[in-house]
Amino acid sequence: MRDTSNWLSAIASAGYSAKTIMYSMLGLFILSSVITAADREKATQENVFVTLKSQPFGQVLLGILIAGLVSYALWRWLQSILNTESLDMTKAKDVIMRVFLFVSGIFYFGAAFLGAKVLIGSNSGSSSSGSGGSKGEQVSHQLLQYQWGTYLVAAIGAGVLIFAFMQFKHAYKTDFLKKFEQAKLTGHKRKTTKVVGRLGYFSRGVVYLLVGSFFVISAIKNDPSEAGGLQQALQTLTQQTFGLYMLAAVGVGFIMFGIYCGFEARYRRT
Repeated sequence: MRDTSNWLSAIASAGYSAKTIMYSMLGLFILSSVITAADREKATQENVFVTLKSQPFGQVLLGILIAGLVSYALWRWLQSILNTESLDMTKAKDVIMRVFLFVSGIFYFGAAFLGAKVLIGSNSGSSSSGSGGSKGEQVSHQLLQYQWGTYLVAAIGAGVLIFAFMQFKHAYKTDFLKKFEQAKLTGHKRKTTKVVGRLGYFSRGVVYLLVGSFFVISAIKNDPSEAGGLQQALQTLTQQTFGLYMLAAVGVGFIMFGIYCGFEARYRRT
């Protein structure tokens, strides 16, 4: 049993360490976009990979990040299959959470696959900002070609909105602290985790709220150009009153979430 726990902890720790890098770099890109709008296009997973690869020993660093993302995907699948969170399968919300854990693993494996493409040089890093539109727009465009596509796009939007409100709930209730080994997360470490977790979850909630709204509007208008992802969410924020301050706050929040993931890598229970 101890051996099983050890390798689960190793996989989870590697995964959360990768998320620390991803969110910290995304946050830095968002903060840099406050200075110049051109940098806003850099706030993508793909550009994190491209930037990391361009550093000294970049291929090694990127390879380590990819391995971490694969580890996180594997961890999410193990959480779902082994029910490491002790979810009650008689409760609908726990069943949904178990499905979400598995789907989350698919998304992070996709991120690792994108990183691998950058590593071997099959992605130039410019595809995400090309004429083909955002990934959200492309997904919406593909789905809206079908008769049932409008409902599916709306369902995606609703799912993202629910996920956004879950982030706000975590930020308000700080229930994420239950995930940690309480005997180890004490004193200043607990206080710091609480603060960075709250800021991080709230920032994620803001971004997912916008992204979910984009998909819902896309379904209502039957217009794929209304859908969007992170870049469109950042652009929407800058168009608001005090938009640059809001953008900076989201950037700081993403960095805080990266730090929070670092605490998860070290102190999360498995």
